[in-house]
Formats: sequence, structure tokens, C-alpha cells
Amino acid sequence: MRLVARGPHTVHGFLALAVVSTGLGLSLWLARPAYADVTVRASVTPQHAQVGEPLTLAIEVSGARNVPAPSLTIDGFDVRYAGPLTQMSIVNGTINSSVQHRYTLMPLREGHFALGPFRIDYEGKTYQTAGLTVDVAGSGQAPSPGPPGGRAGTGQPSAPNPRAVRVTMSVPQQTVYLHQRVPVDVTLYIGAIRVADVQYPSIAAEGFTLEKFPEPSRRQQVIDGETYQILHFQTTFVPLRAGALTLGPATLPLNLLVRRRDPFADDPFFQHFFQGDPFSERRPVELRSDPIMLNVLPLPEEGKPPGFSGAVGTFALQVSATPTEVTAGDPVTLRMTVTGSGNLGEANPPALVTSDGFRTYAAQADKAGDGSGAQTSVARTFEQVLIPNDESIHAIPAVRFAYFDPQGQRYEVRQSEPIALVVRPPRNAPRAEVYTGGAAPPPAARPETLGRDIVYIKDDPGPWSSRGRPWYGSLVVLLWQPVPLALFGAAVWYDRQRRRLTGDVRYARFSRAGKEARRGLAVAEHELTRGTPAAFYDAASRTMQEYLGAKLGLPPGAIDTDAIARCGLPVECVQRITEFLTICEQVRFAPSTSKGDMHGALSLARDIIHRLERQRGLAPKSLSLTENGVPRGTHSAVPLLILSLLIPGLVGAWSAHAAEAPPSPQTTFYHANALYKDGQYDAAATEYEQLLHAGLASGNLYFNLGNAYFKSGEHGKAILNYERARRLIPSDPDVAANLAYAQSVTGTEACTPALWQTVVFPLAHRLPTQRLLWTTSVAYTLLMIVLAAFRLWPSRPRWLLHLAALFGVAVLMTILSLTHRLLMEDGQRQAVVIGRGETPTRFEPAENGTVHFVLKEGTVVRVVAARDHWLQVARCDGRRGWIAQKAVAEL
Repeated sequence: MRLVARGPHTVHGFLALAVVSTGLGLSLWLARPAYADVTVRASVTPQHAQVGEPLTLAIEVSGARNVPAPSLTIDGFDVRYAGPLTQMSIVNGTINSSVQHRYTLMPLREGHFALGPFRIDYEGKTYQTAGLTVDVAGSGQAPSPGPPGGRAGTGQPSAPNPRAVRVTMSVPQQTVYLHQRVPVDVTLYIGAIRVADVQYPSIAAEGFTLEKFPEPSRRQQVIDGETYQILHFQTTFVPLRAGALTLGPATLPLNLLVRRRDPFADDPFFQHFFQGDPFSERRPVELRSDPIMLNVLPLPEEGKPPGFSGAVGTFALQVSATPTEVTAGDPVTLRMTVTGSGNLGEANPPALVTSDGFRTYAAQADKAGDGSGAQTSVARTFEQVLIPNDESIHAIPAVRFAYFDPQGQRYEVRQSEPIALVVRPPRNAPRAEVYTGGAAPPPAARPETLGRDIVYIKDDPGPWSSRGRPWYGSLVVLLWQPVPLALFGAAVWYDRQRRRLTGDVRYARFSRAGKEARRGLAVAEHELTRGTPAAFYDAASRTMQEYLGAKLGLPPGAIDTDAIARCGLPVECVQRITEFLTICEQVRFAPSTSKGDMHGALSLARDIIHRLERQRGLAPKSLSLTENGVPRGTHSAVPLLILSLLIPGLVGAWSAHAAEAPPSPQTTFYHANALYKDGQYDAAATEYEQLLHAGLASGNLYFNLGNAYFKSGEHGKAILNYERARRLIPSDPDVAANLAYAQSVTGTEACTPALWQTVVFPLAHRLPTQRLLWTTSVAYTLLMIVLAAFRLWPSRPRWLLHLAALFGVAVLMTILSLTHRLLMEDGQRQAVVIGRGETPTRFEPAENGTVHFVLKEGTVVRVVAARDHWLQVARCDGRRGWIAQKAVAEL
């Protein structure tokens, strides 16, 4: 253990230290610094802005630190609190503390605004700032000029606001012509402000057609010493009517990135690390430009050339033809290209000055090169098929195109030069021979016997259709068929209801009992609120007596407990009715019944009526067709009625069934016709087949293909295509003539319908399936409408019955013919023998099978079954056999 002795020197040291410390603390207390006085001031930057351009409002409180932020509401501005900024300094012993509350103001409209004064409450005292002024211009206007440095009276404009964001719209000219294509520019200026989600502008364009905006161009530009990011949107518009029209304004939505309260606003490292302000919020703003007034002039009538069809602009015409060396009857494709700037719209294609010596077809336009968006240039190509009639043609005539030039304010006509054309005589044309001397010319060839050759090909392809599934097999068409029947059923139900209500008093009382009871209880409730017990019980008792008499079929004087119990009601329901009747009886002898009893009696009456309305089996025998007061069949008729209202809308929205043709199918068809006329039957058949492979079909196409095969010696394929044509155009006499002649050449016999089939199914072989279905559906619909009108017409005129009988006969005749055609032709697999000569039909599907019979080329058979590469077929006489699949082609 170590002992330390404390001497007097140590004690004296502690005492000296205590004295010094106390003196220093006292001196510091006496020399404490003074705080500055509390002052407030407000400032706003900038003082000149545009709608949608944010401003910064700062309210600074000096001489205090913990001052709460005042809550601000400023008319014409969206106010958001941005956060505080606190500072403190000591100068000459005086502590300077200040807090600055910052707000972001978003102008909502233009005008001159007075801001403030703003109040600050601190430690029980109220301080007030001076007032401020702000000028807000429209979004499409330049900010109002202000003096440099914020001082008034200098007359010099201030520098552009570095935070400005605005949109402008401009056109190159304000006087334009009708249907003239004019460019319009929409420019977005973004200054020293962050934006996001910039969308494409929209322009109010009543009386104009406006193209869609393409991708905008971007650039950076320095304006009055400030750097702006500029987005340039450009499109075109076309005025649709003359007069003074207003284009715009252009509106452009975007989001402004506004800083929220940021605790790291003064930390440069944090700002650099996050590449900006991570505490920004998006504020939607819709910028608007000024509208533009346009003077639209009509196209002048003076000097309008013939053939002008509405093209406005400046155009050039280029014309070419291929081939330029053809045989008479071969097609020539004339290619006409219109290039330039302007609007072609629905203008007609260039036209030949004269078409003498040519067979011409409508020009087909290719719109792929039309200008769109910001492009006013256009390049449209038209193709027209020309067929020279004979070898005397030496050139394709000139082509003319008329348009109106808005720059020159006059009509112009572009005309091409004639194109040289070499036309050779047909290969099978007879040679012209010259006989000299007295020699007589050889005798003329014997003319072809009438009726012993096929009818010539069709010049026009006719309406195109699809080779796929027939449109009449779709679900929408099948769903339409019950609609007319549903309408007739609804009419019958309505007529039955109407007659019952007017003819059966008992039924009428039963049907209206619930409605009348609710009305009577409403009267009783009214008397209850008035506080008249006698009137209340009188109304309630009378209502219940009438309701029970109508609902249970009881006379008014026979409504008692025993009679109600004999009606077959549940025991609980009988007890409630007995209780109610007992209450009403007591009121007659005890008029002092309280109001509480009246509320109970009213609730009891409502409960009884509710139970009886839901009770089954209350209807009298004469009303056996009803359920709960609602006629049976109503629940099933309502869905049918709803179906009848919905399905016509579905049928109306159903698109057309005919398939669109591939590009220029007419050109292929006409070229195949030209090959046929030139005697190139195989090549013509190949081009006809190309259209079939493309999914197209028509009766005329099958007819011409059959002719080409017949001329090529393939009679089986000819009969195959004649049969296909007969299904699409059964009433065409040319199809029937060529089919009969081809069958006579091959020696085949057609399966002719029996006499009774012709009588019972008169339209089966005269109308195609599509037309038969439409005729049947229309006749059936009209029949149901006439029958419904007959049931709804109070007097029921007899002429409606005669009209219904007429439609009934039409429906019977068409539906029998349609059924026969669907079952015997469309619903069966049929094929035609296309093998040359005679094709053996065997007992079994094998090459070594015994031959049963032979089928001639062009024979129509019914396909019964298929196995491997063999088909089991049946002739008209019912005999069956197996034939190689490659020897037949299915219809």
C-alpha cells in the first residue's frame, strides 16, 4: 500500500483554480453577445414568366431560427412548399440567425398578380412582409420585358428567362387554296429547366385534315445569350372548305421536374453522385400556342381544264409502257407516275388523250408513295392495262394530267409524248393472198356448225370470292336464324297477356293484387304519420281484405280465419294473417290502440304481402300458365327477346365475306385472256390457276379456265372447272352449253335430276347456295314479321294472313331447294375423272384388283371413302368401286 500525503500547497492550488473558473464564467456572462432583431422579407424570381413556367418564392425570417413555415394559398398559382434553409453567424458579438422558407409557384393563367403581403407568427408576435408583383404571359407569348436587375424605369428589356418552357406554332403562309397541302411547324423551347414525358402535340383542326406527326428533330440554340433545347415537330394540313378558318391552338402535354424538399441540397458530392436531384417530382403541364387565322381561297372556275379532278400542287408526269412489241390482243401495261409536291387526294389518274384502237381497263393506283406527315412531296404510280385490237396500231397515245398550281395561281396540264408500239398480227390469223389473172379464189372454209363448239371466254372476271370456308357456315349466320322466331314468340306472349288482362277479370285482379296492396299500405302509412289511428286501421284493413280476396280467390265477405286456412297456405302465414285480422277487429272495440301498435300492424301487413307474393301455387286453375303472377314462358321469352336485340347488332358488325383480291388480279386475268386469244391455251390455263392458288375464285374464272383446258385437249379438267363454275353461276347459259358440249365430246352422261326433284326443289339448280340462303332468310324473316304484326294488330286484318301465306309458300320453296342443294351438292364430296380416256374402277384399293367398271374422262362421281392413295367412288346408278386418287380431282 502506497500513502500520498497532501500538503498545504495542494489545497491552495485547488482554491486558486476554483476562483479563476468562477471569475471566467462571470465575465463571460456579463459579456454575452446580443441577438439581432426579428425582420421578415419576401422575394420572387423571376418576376416575368409564362403560364406553366415555375417561379420561386422565398420568405426569409432574420433574427430567429425555429420559425414554422406559413401555409400559403395564392389565387392563380399552384403552390408547393420546397423546404427551409437555415443560416447563423456571429458578427461583433451579435448572433445573426435566419431561416428561409422556399415555395414553388406554378402559374395557372396569364395576367398581372399581386403576391402578399405574407404573415409570419413567431413567439406570440405577428410580422408581415411587403407585397410583390408578378406578370404572367400566355404560353405562346414572349415574357413581358422587365428592367435589368429588377429595377423599374430603365426601359430596357431583361434577358430571356433561363427557366422558360413554351411552344409555338407557325405556317409559311396564311392565305392558301382549298385542298392545298401546307406544312405546319410546332416548336418546343426548353430553357434551364428539366422536363420529362414530352408528348406529341395535338392541333385543333376543325375544317382541316391533319397528318400524323413524325419523329421530331432536335437541336440546341443560343437565344439572347441563353441556351435552349429545341424540339421541332412538323406535319401538313389540307383545308377542306373555303373561307376564314382557325388552325389551332397547338397543345403539348409534358411534366416539369420540380424539386421537393431536399436535405442534401447544399452537398455538391451528393448532387454529383446522383447526377442531379433525386427528390424531384413530376408536375403535369399543358402548353398552348396561339391559334393561326387562315384565309382559304376556293379554286377558280376560270381556266379549269377538262379532266381536272382536284389535284393541287406542282407535279411532273412520267409515262412508260411494257412491252412495246406485242401481238394483237396481248396486254400492254401503261405505267404513269405523278411526282411533285402537293395534294393528290382522290384525284383521278392521268388519262389517255384518245383510246381509239385499244381496249382499256380501269387504272389501278399504288398509294405507297404518297407523302405523309411533314413531307409535302408525293409520288404516286398508276398502272393501266391496254390491249391493242389489231396490227394497225403504231403508238400509245399521249397521257394528260391536269392540276392547279397554288404558287402560280393557275391551272396546269402535263402531257406526255406518244410511245411507239409494234403490234404483230395474231399467230393463227389467216394469211392474205393475192390472186392475179382470171383464177378464181379457193372456196371459203366451211363455217363451224352452230352448237358444236364451246362458247367464247368471259371478258370480265366478275365478283371475286374466297376459295376457303363459305361465309354462310359461320356462327353469326346460324345465330341469326332464331331471331325472327323469338320476335314472333314475344309478340304471341304480349298478345296473350293483353287479352287476359282485358278478358279475364279474375286474372286481372290476381295480377294487380300486389301492386294495389302496396299502394294501399302507402296510404295507411301516410295516415300513421298524421297520427290518425282510425283512418290508419281502416286503410290497412281494407287493403288487406282486397288483397286476400284477389290473391286467394275469395269473395269480399268471406275472408276469415277458416276460409284462409282452407286455401292451403303455410301454418306460419295463416297465423300472421289471423294475427293481423285480430288486431283490426280489436280496434273496432278498443279505439285506444297506441301508435306503437300501428307500427307493428303496418310491419305485419307488409310481411304478409311479401310472403304471399313469393308463395307458389296460389294462382287459380284458369291461371295454370303462370308462375308467381308471371306467365310461364316469360322467363324463356326474355332471353329470346334479348337475343333478338343483340344478334342484329352482331350481324351488322360482321364484315363482308368476300376476300380482297391480291395486287392487280385483273391484270393477270386480262393477260390470261390475251394468251387464250393468241392460241396459247396452256399458258392461259397456268395464269388462271395462279389466281386460284392465290385464294381467289369466281364463276367467270372457272369458266375461262375450263375453256383453256378444253382447247388444250384436257377435257376432264375442262368439265371439272365447268362444274365449279356451275355451282357459282348456275343460271349462266354459257356454262350449261359448254358443260353439255364437253360431256358430249367425252361421251359421259350427266346425272340429271328426276322430274319430281325438279318440281319439289325448283330453285336448287337455278340459284347458288349463297343467294338461296339469303332468299330463304329474308322470306322467313318477313313471314315472322307479318305473323307478329297480325298478333299485335287489334283488328287482325285478313290481308295480313294472305301476305303471310305468300311468304310461307316462298319459305317452303326456298328452304326445300336450299336443303337439297346443301345435302346433295355442297354437303357431299364429289369428284371428276380427269384421267385421259377410260380409267378402271376396281373392287379393291390395289393395282392388281379386279376391274369392276371403267369411268370415262369427265365423269362426275361421289366420293364415299378414302384409303391410302385410293378413293371409293359411286356412279349415278349407285355402283361403287375403288379408283386411284391421282385420276380424279375433287370439286
